[in-house]
Amino acid sequence: MSSCERLFTGAAIAEAYRKFRPTYPKGVVDRIISYLGHKKPGPHSLAVDVGCGSGQSTVILGDYFDQVIGCDVSESQIQEAIDHNLATNVEYKSGSDRNIPAADHTVDLVTSAEAAHWFNRNQFYKEVDRVLKPNGCLAVYGYGFPKLHDNTNGKQLQSIHDDFVYKTLGGFWEDGVKNVEQHYTCFTMPYAESERDDTFSIEIDYSVADFVGYLSSFATYHKYLKMNPDKQHVLLEVKEMLMNVIGDEAPAEHTAIHVSFPVFLLLCRKP
Repeated sequence: MSSCERLFTGAAIAEAYRKFRPTYPKGVVDRIISYLGHKKPGPHSLAVDVGCGSGQSTVILGDYFDQVIGCDVSESQIQEAIDHNLATNVEYKSGSDRNIPAADHTVDLVTSAEAAHWFNRNQFYKEVDRVLKPNGCLAVYGYGFPKLHDNTNGKQLQSIHDDFVYKTLGGFWEDGVKNVEQHYTCFTMPYAESERDDTFSIEIDYSVADFVGYLSSFATYHKYLKMNPDKQHVLLEVKEMLMNVIGDEAPAEHTAIHVSFPVFLLLCRKP
């Protein structure tokens, strides 16, 4: 297991992913299915979500396919997904960019959401080509760092977030995160027929407590704590700063921040 893969193995990270990471809007999935349907009309039998984490990007495919498989290198993430799975046609397995758990030429759609920046893309694309049917599609997508909105204090709230991300954690981010900051603009897709769509966003009204929970889901944050065991209260300080700016006397669990995540979507089709 690589050092990047080890970042996501902890049970605490897996639970935070499930509880606090955002879910993509239905329009993103509709866009992917529409693209797939241009040359491969349904019904569709199998989709595989690679780097599925705790399953947010996997379960949303269930309405469009007979079977959906989510795979991840982290057993903790897979177990979290299994424990909270309510979809009878969605299952979770161990797998990776180097080992997609599907037979040759059996898959209609391969997806990877907020994960491909960790992959060896040459190996991943080789596996994608192995499992996809002719005219099958690959969808690689994700979301960038959030923008925090408030009628009067948006800039101050954003500054608190940015200081945590870029200053506190600045020396601990893995190189792959730069691709997220760049919205995968440096990615080259493996097939000539390809498209890009940057028209979507994720809009969430987080409570302050849940937004801090989202920050706690960063693997880089847990890496930071291992290197700085005396900084265990850093997110409590972030929460206090956010609450001081908002000036709401209600508990953090009942104080809302509107958060926007820019979504980027890359699509391509196997000949």
